[in-house]
Amino acid sequence: MTTEIRRDHTRGSRFLDKPWLPWGGAPSSRDLFCWYGLWFVFAYSLAMWPLKPWLIGTNPVLLEVLTGKQSAITIAGAFARVGEAPLALAVAAGILGMMKFAWLFWLAGRLWGGNIVRLLAGGSRTDSAETGTPSPGGIRGLLTRDAPASRWVVGAAVVLAPLPLVPDALAFASAGWLGLSLPAFLLLDLAGAAAWTGLFTGLGYAIGEPAVDVAETISDHAVWISLLVVAGGLLLQPVLRRLRTTGGRS
Repeated sequence: MTTEIRRDHTRGSRFLDKPWLPWGGAPSSRDLFCWYGLWFVFAYSLAMWPLKPWLIGTNPVLLEVLTGKQSAITIAGAFARVGEAPLALAVAAGILGMMKFAWLFWLAGRLWGGNIVRLLAGGSRTDSAETGTPSPGGIRGLLTRDAPASRWVVGAAVVLAPLPLVPDALAFASAGWLGLSLPAFLLLDLAGAAAWTGLFTGLGYAIGEPAVDVAETISDHAVWISLLVVAGGLLLQPVLRRLRTTGGRS
């Protein structure tokens, strides 16, 4: 059973007991493994951004595995249409790319319950409906309430996680919070990943050569696009930091 704030490991370092951490008291080895694993995923996602323009027109199947993004899956389908990649490999790579880190967010939900769900939503583990913290709307609001969402809501969120409007990290963590077993979670995740990979691959396959031409053009200018991506990220950091500060004071 998941506990919201565990206090059984109280000896030692209390400096790790902070509102922005999902546990209370000193962390266990599983806490630290999962916490640093999540940070690795976030750092990995940022590191992939400059690589996308290089690979989108040269090796979209590899890009599928690395990122699991719909754009890469669609272009891989287009490459399959023109004979540049096996269709079955394009589908398998997309499924693997979408699923590869999902289990880690499930584990976080299993370990820390609503604490990590609220942290992933941009709050702290001490936030609740009783503190006056505004609740977001839509599926994000359903997943970030004080109690786990229903099995139907969480199951649907996991299956729909590849879609842009569904917060996949919240969906996966909510599945762990709800107490969904790992095999059941992976089965739902596989169903969603397979369905949406098939859809996006089919879209790219239907478009064919025009999509390949666009992807190759992007790769031809990958140096400048990657530099723009990195520069844009650096320029946005002060803006995002100011917005977070303003939001915290309001």
